[in-house]
Formats: sequence, structure tokens, C-alpha cells
Amino acid sequence: MTDQKKPMPIVSLFDGEPLASSEALAVGVNHSHESVIKLVRKHQASLERFGRVRFQIQSFPTNGGPQAREVALLNEPQSTLLITMMRNTAIVIECKVRLVEEFYRMRDALSQRAQGLWQQMQALIAQEVESKIKASFGSRLMLDRKQEIPFFKSEHQRLEAEIQPALPLFH
Repeated sequence: MTDQKKPMPIVSLFDGEPLASSEALAVGVNHSHESVIKLVRKHQASLERFGRVRFQIQSFPTNGGPQAREVALLNEPQSTLLITMMRNTAIVIECKVRLVEEFYRMRDALSQRAQGLWQQMQALIAQEVESKIKASFGSRLMLDRKQEIPFFKSEHQRLEAEIQPALPLFH
């Protein structure tokens, strides 16, 4: 049996958004990062038709100590466009397939998470309505309701905060 190393993921979450880094794309297509970042710079205007291209300085280890390099972070349309600009070798085609698979898998995972949050929000709203109804039946239940209000407010705020970053993914 051969010990196959699992390939580096091409798509990762950056601030809650699925993005492909120029570094991961370079590894995926077996090109130097320098050639991929040059391609990004050369076609930056075209890539930015699909949103601003984000650049980051990342450090990486070398024999001479840590170095820094500029890395581009590309959204799904940008990374798809960039990889279509590369020659269709077997490794580039395989990377294209992985790129599409990973973006779909990431989108599905984020969608399921958002659906779970929406279900939690609906359950919280139902619980709060039930509490209001009970409070209308008597003073003891009204006192219980007053004690539950801070919980409802804090849970509502927490769920809204978690749902908000997921909303831009549903275009």
C-alpha cells in the first residue's frame, strides 16, 4: 500500500468567506507562487470585475529564517477565472476539478450551518411567544416571563450575530 499524502486544501475560510489563496492555487497546479501572483497582478482588472482582490503579507519558513511574501485571496469567480487562464495540463485540470468541488463543499457546509442557526432562531421565537402567552394568564407567570426576557434578548443577539456573516453567501 502506498502512503498518499492528502493534498493541501485550495479553498479555506478567511473571515467567514470561502477564498482560494494564490499560494494554494500555485501548489494545486504545481507552479511557483511567483508565477501565479504575477498572473494575478497582470489580470487584476479582470479579476476585480468580480470583487476586490485582497492581498496579504504572509510569512513562510526558509533555511535562512522566516521570509514574507504577498499572497492574493480570491473569491470563487476570481479563482475560477484565474485558473482558466492557465494551460490545460493534466495537473491544472485536476486542480480545476478540486477547486470547483471545494467551493461547492464549502458553500454547502456554510449553508447547512446557516440553516441550523435559522432553526435555532425560529425555536427561540416560538419559546418567547409561548412565554408571552403564559404571562397573560397570571401574575406568577408574568414574573417568570420578566426573568426570561434577558435570556431571550441575549440569545436573539447571539443568533443574529452568527447569522449575519452567512447572509452574503446566498446570492
